[in-house]
Amino acid sequence: MGLADPSKIAVLGGSHGGFLTTHLIGQAPDKFAAAAARNPVCNMALMIGTTDIPDWCYFEAYGSEGKSRFTEAPTAEHLALFYSKSPISHISKVKTPTLILLGAQDLRVPVSIGLQYARALKEKGVETKLIVFPSDVHSIDRPQSDFESFLNIGVWFKKYCR
Repeated sequence: MGLADPSKIAVLGGSHGGFLTTHLIGQAPDKFAAAAARNPVCNMALMIGTTDIPDWCYFEAYGSEGKSRFTEAPTAEHLALFYSKSPISHISKVKTPTLILLGAQDLRVPVSIGLQYARALKEKGVETKLIVFPSDVHSIDRPQSDFESFLNIGVWFKKYCR
C-alpha cells in the first residue's frame, strides 16, 4: 500500500514479544530492516525443562488443550511439537540483522535459549549482536541495564533503518 518504507521497518519485543519478534523475522524474512529481542522465547523444546513456567509452553503449543496435556515429563511428541512451534524452527530463513539482549539470571526464559538462537543466527551469517546483562533477571530492569538496553536498541535501529 506504500504506507511504510520497508528499509525503515524494525521490530522489537521482550519475552513473549521476543517470541513474536523472532517468529516474525523467520516467517517474514524480507519485511524488517532490523530486529531487537529482549529475553526472547526462541526454543520451547529447550526451555520446557528449565523455565519456571513450563505450563506456558504447553499452552503455546496446544492452545486450550495445553492444560490437560501438561506434564513435568514431556514426551518426544511434545518436544517435537514445542520445537516446531518455536522461532528456532525458522532460523534458516532469517536475514534480518538482530540484536539479542539477555538477563543472565533469568529463570523465566533461561539465558541458554537466547544464546542458542544468537549462535544459530551467526552460523547462518546473519548480522547479530548479543548483549548479556550479568546481574539481571527476566525484566532487565536494573536502571543501568534498562538504559543500556534501550540505548543499544536505538543505535541498532539507527544503523539498519536507512
